[in-house]
Amino acid sequence: MDKVERINLGNGLNLTLINTDKFKTNLVSVYIQRVLDRKEVTKNALIPNVLKNGSRNYKTQREISTKLDDLYGASVFVDIIKKGEKQILSFKLSITNDLYLDEDIFEEGLNFLNDIVNNPLVEGDSFKTEYVEIEKNNLKDKIKSKINDKSRYSLHRCIEEMCKNEKFSIYEYGYEEDLKSIDGKNLYEHYKRIIKTSPIDIVVAGNFDKEAVIKHIKNIFKFERENIINIPREDIYINPNGVKNIVDKMDVTQGKIALGFRTNIDFKDEKYYPLMVYSSVLGGGPHSKLFINVREKESLCYYVYSMIEKYKSIMLISSGIEIENYDKALELIEQELEKMKKGEISQEEIENSKNSIINSIRSVSDSLNGLSDFYYSQGMSESSETLDSIMEKIKKVTKDEIVGVSNNIKLDTVYFLRN
Repeated sequence: MDKVERINLGNGLNLTLINTDKFKTNLVSVYIQRVLDRKEVTKNALIPNVLKNGSRNYKTQREISTKLDDLYGASVFVDIIKKGEKQILSFKLSITNDLYLDEDIFEEGLNFLNDIVNNPLVEGDSFKTEYVEIEKNNLKDKIKSKINDKSRYSLHRCIEEMCKNEKFSIYEYGYEEDLKSIDGKNLYEHYKRIIKTSPIDIVVAGNFDKEAVIKHIKNIFKFERENIINIPREDIYINPNGVKNIVDKMDVTQGKIALGFRTNIDFKDEKYYPLMVYSSVLGGGPHSKLFINVREKESLCYYVYSMIEKYKSIMLISSGIEIENYDKALELIEQELEKMKKGEISQEEIENSKNSIINSIRSVSDSLNGLSDFYYSQGMSESSETLDSIMEKIKKVTKDEIVGVSNNIKLDTVYFLRN
């Protein structure tokens, strides 16, 4: 049984300790939380990769590599995560547990990670220009490549249209047109402001001595702090006035449908668990109604599934079809939604869906990264639910509760990508 403890270190700084003896490594994660904001989203997306290129004590990729080798092949990962209307900069160090070595390297690893996050490589009052330019080009390629995966692109476009005047429509990796105006100087100014004003979480997962870790974290991670920004909750209670129909045309051989629904169910509400089962019965895998009836029986689509965007409380259905089958596919999807409302759901469908959800929740604890991200998210959203308590709640969901949530679900946007 993993032991999880959250400690407030003051000044908008939190430490989460996840003690588990299942792994031979420890993972230290630093999460810096921002509002998903059109004005700063692209700068925020650049920062982790710029910092990963070099720090005050390890100025080049080669020096960083050598240091990681000295730490018995430790690894550093950086990322940008979107959770609801929050953009999170994440820095992680995976390092072999001292228990399996002849020397203690954990503290040295923490110093190294702190150097990457807190002591960036600067020239005068600017990030190193060469590194900023390299990462601007990399980010530009990443933003442009969004269009290559047409099924993900269609979901993104559906969200963009559905949530047009909401922060949730913003792309977490930012926008190509912003890159021109970003340079080492204004990016460094922005980063200093982020460090001073953002909620910061440090999560340590693995097998460690609690008191020693707390002491090391307090001694090593010294963030300069000012007034910490308040990050508001997403607005989730939205009733669509009619359905938006959006068609994009592109040189594609396969049509893509994305349907966006408002569920108006908060993830903190007990109704959220029936909503998870609802989505799984509808389109959560090979056991689901959409898969069996629309894909297999009618052979109408190449793939079809539904998913819930937890923090924004929206449901999305995604499907790839032959372009001429558009009307028929929509009609069949609509039929399955109607069946859910009428309670045409078998006990077998419910059990298969529950098992599918429980298996995916269990798999979270198969990696330190899964555990870190899960418990960080729980802390961020002030939820005390554990993996075990969520599985228990899923097991207890009834058919009546599933039918009950189906009445909350309203179609907002139909998006179609065609030739």
